[in-house]
Amino acid sequence: MVRKSCWFFLIIATILFLVGCEEKQTKGEESSHVAVKNSSQSDGMQKEKEKNNGDKKNPTNIELSGEIVNENGKIVVKGKSNLMKGTYVEIDWLDRPFSIRNPICLLCENSTVVDKNGNFTFEIPQDLQDYEYVLVTIEVVLGGLGQPDEIEAVYGEHGENLKGPFVYKHEIIEEEYQKIFASVLVSPNGKQTIYPIKAPKREKVPDDYGSTKVWIDTELTNDHHYFYVKGKSNLLEGTHLNALYYSSKDATLSQNWISSSTEVVSDGTFFLQIPYDTITENGFIIITSKPNDTHVLETKMKEIYGEQFEKMSGDQVKPNEEGGNMIEFLLYPKPPIVKAPEKTMLTTDDEEVKIQLPDNILFDHDKSDLKPDAQKTLNELIQSLETLEEDTVIQINGHTDSTGDDQYNMTLSENRARAVETYLRQSEKVNHMQISIKGYGETMPIAPNNTEEGKAKNRRVEIVINPK
Repeated sequence: MVRKSCWFFLIIATILFLVGCEEKQTKGEESSHVAVKNSSQSDGMQKEKEKNNGDKKNPTNIELSGEIVNENGKIVVKGKSNLMKGTYVEIDWLDRPFSIRNPICLLCENSTVVDKNGNFTFEIPQDLQDYEYVLVTIEVVLGGLGQPDEIEAVYGEHGENLKGPFVYKHEIIEEEYQKIFASVLVSPNGKQTIYPIKAPKREKVPDDYGSTKVWIDTELTNDHHYFYVKGKSNLLEGTHLNALYYSSKDATLSQNWISSSTEVVSDGTFFLQIPYDTITENGFIIITSKPNDTHVLETKMKEIYGEQFEKMSGDQVKPNEEGGNMIEFLLYPKPPIVKAPEKTMLTTDDEEVKIQLPDNILFDHDKSDLKPDAQKTLNELIQSLETLEEDTVIQINGHTDSTGDDQYNMTLSENRARAVETYLRQSEKVNHMQISIKGYGETMPIAPNNTEEGKAKNRRVEIVINPK
């Protein structure tokens, strides 16, 4: 009996032992699973964090800044970027005044390399002081022998991974590429000047971008050295546009003999800068684009618009003499419309507008202080001038008769011109214009100085708008 009880208790103990081991193992497995799960979540969060940080420092989303420094004709490019170390950057300086956009120096070394901080520097090896304007370009090209293998591995063999406002499409042997490009217009003939490298603004891409039914909107301005045409369109990126200014319908040659050209960028916008001498009454700008022009994406253009632009239509599309169609539209620049104040005289010579203010309206005899009565006339003048375009060039010229010493007359005429300028600027309504003064003394009479009437005409202040 005792032996049976012992066996019974032994069996019970064994069962309890086995059950305990199983529970312990199960709890251990559950704990292990929880640990693995938590570890996986932590790794995932870390990877996501690294990914987000990587997006912020994405080397393919191109950032470019810095400046171009001109000091008496010596130009230095100082670039800052997120470009990869070892990236080759090409710098060029183009003959902008004649709109040729050709390099000034064909055999000059023009490349530099990005350092570990994304910076690059290049000093143009020429004195450019004699040039009125030079277009400095910064370019990173992919494809061919353009970049080291490790650079192309990130940016793409065709630059297809590149993003951002500095990225432009182009074509090499019927294949589409992307490049990095920036340009800055520099005036080398001035003293030290700093020109920032800015990201170009991109607008919303039109809903009908690339449509065969073409539309183009333009805004025309000038600064008396160039016409500026800002355009919006649904034209394909890389569409080549050519512009010329003619003095009349009968003119066989354009005013500067040579065309200005540009390409449409990715949002359908474009910018043209056209040199000119004067605005004539019947003058016009003609802007064209033909199938055989040097379009940047020639293959894509032909696929969409047709070999001869035969698929293209719209108000600015005309039949091409060479067959098919072409883009052609005209712009008509006009001289500024200015109303002359009472008791003054206005003359117009092409774009130059001249308002003559007799000195007896403005000054007492032999004085350069404005009379109280002059305010009415000058306030009328301000009302007329403030409607002019920004950066309109205005020169205030002082003139005297031949009475008195030459140097005295020169000083008096200059002081009178300065008095008028000071009054205009105090209004703060004409500060958006480029105003300068000059005293001519008795050197530019408009009537004989042998009569009192003639002398009175010669004593004057002239407001010259768009001086030739």
